[in-house]
Amino acid sequence: MQGLQYSRDRGRDVLECRHCDATFPEGKATTDGWHYVCPECGEGRGIGEGLRRL
Repeated sequence: MQGLQYSRDRGRDVLECRHCDATFPEGKATTDGWHYVCPECGEGRGIGEGLRRL
């Protein structure tokens, strides 16, 4: 159950870059709420492609 609680606490607003493995709040990766780019490396683009939700 601890894993379930951990997942719930993280929510859908934490992203991970598939290129540089950085984790960051969703709000740091977008300015308009539609387009997402990794704020650390700029290589990861789009949720499900270069970025994934934790």
